[in-house]
Amino acid sequence: MELERLGPYQIVGKLGRGGMGTVYEGVHRDTGEAAAVKLLSAALAQEEGFRGRFEAEIETLRKLNHPNIVRLFGFGEQDGHLFYAMELVDGSSLEEELRRGRRFDWREVARIGVETCRALRHAHDRGIIHRDIKPGNLLLTADGQVKLSDFGIARLFGNTRLTSAGSVLGTAEYMAPEQAEGRPVDARSDLYSLAALLYVLLARRPVFQGKSLPEVLHKQRYEPAEPLRLHAPDAPEELERILAQLLEKEPERRIANADLLARRLEAMLHALSLGPETIEADAAWLQGQGAEQGPLASSAPPPDAPGYGELPETRMVERPSIEPSAAPAPNPPPPANLSETQDPANPPAVKSADSMAARLSGRFVPVAEEELDQAEEEESRPALISFQTWALALALISVGLSVWWFLQPPTADALYERIAARTGDESTASILQAEGEIREFLGRYPDDHRTARLREYEKEIELHRLERKFEQRVKGLTGTESLLPVERAYLEAIGYVRLEPERGMAKLQALIDLYAPRDDASGPTGRCLTLARRRLAQLRQEEAEHAGEQLDLLQQRLDAADQARSNDPQRARAMYRAAIELYGDKPWAAAAVRRAREALEKKTDSPQRHEGTKE
Repeated sequence: MELERLGPYQIVGKLGRGGMGTVYEGVHRDTGEAAAVKLLSAALAQEEGFRGRFEAEIETLRKLNHPNIVRLFGFGEQDGHLFYAMELVDGSSLEEELRRGRRFDWREVARIGVETCRALRHAHDRGIIHRDIKPGNLLLTADGQVKLSDFGIARLFGNTRLTSAGSVLGTAEYMAPEQAEGRPVDARSDLYSLAALLYVLLARRPVFQGKSLPEVLHKQRYEPAEPLRLHAPDAPEELERILAQLLEKEPERRIANADLLARRLEAMLHALSLGPETIEADAAWLQGQGAEQGPLASSAPPPDAPGYGELPETRMVERPSIEPSAAPAPNPPPPANLSETQDPANPPAVKSADSMAARLSGRFVPVAEEELDQAEEEESRPALISFQTWALALALISVGLSVWWFLQPPTADALYERIAARTGDESTASILQAEGEIREFLGRYPDDHRTARLREYEKEIELHRLERKFEQRVKGLTGTESLLPVERAYLEAIGYVRLEPERGMAKLQALIDLYAPRDDASGPTGRCLTLARRRLAQLRQEEAEHAGEQLDLLQQRLDAADQARSNDPQRARAMYRAAIELYGDKPWAAAAVRRAREALEKKTDSPQRHEGTKE
């Protein structure tokens, strides 16, 4: 049946569906306030211990009250189904933006990182680790504000007291190595995942890719990440360094906590003089609140960490194994923020499935905004600024100036000198190594007189990549449906080169003869001709190098045949015929083959004098 109501909410539409249940859009019948209402699967509610975890999850969500975190409105039960209502964000997720083909500027990505850090700092300060930072869990409001959602995976599936050792939970492409190994996670695991997310926004590809989930996890644990600017050359070097540090395999080598990461990102934005687009620096930086946050980053989270949400539908690693739940300690104090709405006849003396059902059955428990944790009280600024704060401020200014100095665009001369140093031998490999700087020079200084040479380098890079594509087609790794006739002819020629080099060379020469004269390298035909000339010249050079060695050996065998003519004429004639059979079609062996033919025409009953030999 079509669902019409959940608690005080009139259901007006379905927003999505996942493994944990269904998300609806609802409108509060009394206030008219819109909400995202999550109705959990009935099968989940029947699992042993799940209701207890759901109750603990709600208590976790009450700790979160931040403008960059989706807010909890309330929770309840209806007809045996657990549900809760959250803030409905008017906007879309980063995952949806990527699917639409949106390209993120590095400044946007840095601002997204800063706002996400603020949300994570708020959660980490309360012992809550998210464990599943990914594009689908970061929402952008209509005015561009970031909202972090789904603080529920750790509570509903990853609680250390309710899952067996070695369980792994998270989304593979964004999972920290220690999480992939099933080891304990902390705040720095979230920062790794955030770095992987920012990398995807800029590079439009995951940090690690693989054909299977185990391959991705193996790379997460053992392989280094490729530098960001290989795939996003417009990104600043400082941003590349920040992400590289966050993607370190060992947590101890990463940036210590979300507050310090936000500082680094904002310092970079300020240093690049973004003008009106610059994010305002967080004033808490200058209040000495971040200098002593090491214990937060290095300590493991408490066993009652995070919140709410759905498992994603793709590339999930989910191996929870729920142990038989032990009875909690008797008579814990009832939650303070439920006291005004609880039935006096059914006090929550024990956090169990029975007490949960008694309190929620057929009821909805609203969570007023004033009941949520007042986060800003902990972030209030002291009236006086200490000496340590001034020292920290001066240090930040010094770091900012240093970053600004090093991030200044290089002059044309300096950039060209770097390119020239890398491409001294003008080999394709060295040109490829300087690709980023070549493109930067052409973008920044298009009118410089040295761009002509760099345009040639750029063409060389394009030809190299085109040749690699042809090689993949020869190996059958990609299709040939969209190729032009000239491209098909080149592909056929290099296919013969692998099996019959002489025939392949003849095909390449025929291609050149058919489409020449054409000296420019523009368009598919010109590029194929250029590649054909290069490949043919390379093959002829290789043939010449090998021909000298083979010709010396052939002459030695013919000398041996000459010596055998008097003693074993049949053997000698067989050797002459073999030389003609093996090398008759080799241009470089024409003289030796002619010598063999002449020897066959002579009588073999007496020793023959040969030029350059003694009787």
